[in-house]
Amino acid sequence: MQLTKHFHLNEFARSSTAARLGIDNTIPEALIPNIRNLCEQILEPLRAHIRSPVVISSGYRCKALNKAVGGVWNSQHMTGEAADIVSSSPSPTLPREGVGKLLLLTWAEWIKANCQFDQLILEKSGNTVWLHVSCCRDATKNRKQVLIVTK
Repeated sequence: MQLTKHFHLNEFARSSTAARLGIDNTIPEALIPNIRNLCEQILEPLRAHIRSPVVISSGYRCKALNKAVGGVWNSQHMTGEAADIVSSSPSPTLPREGVGKLLLLTWAEWIKANCQFDQLILEKSGNTVWLHVSCCRDATKNRKQVLIVTK
């Protein structure tokens, strides 16, 4: 199911952890409007701004998958309101070390200035860096939190 011009529902259900562990990560129909809202409010505007693909490294997570990846008990991934994103290709003009983090910081600053959002969390675990983005369908619930987390 196409959600917006550049984002498809299957990108949000895909999970190598779910596949490896045999977890059914099928997205409930009732959560699709939340995912579409996330695409419309953050992901599609970001994609248009950077003119480059935005890769969803973790989208929807059922309760079992969220537990398997060590997600927090109230993760917005389980309600379809959050996604972890990365770039499809680092900028060739930046030094190799820190490229991902710098690029994601640039994305976070742009989202903060131009989009409705609940949370922007730059996360790092080992050598892996990603940007957690979330957005509530009820815009009055968006907290506009910007955080950096190192695990």
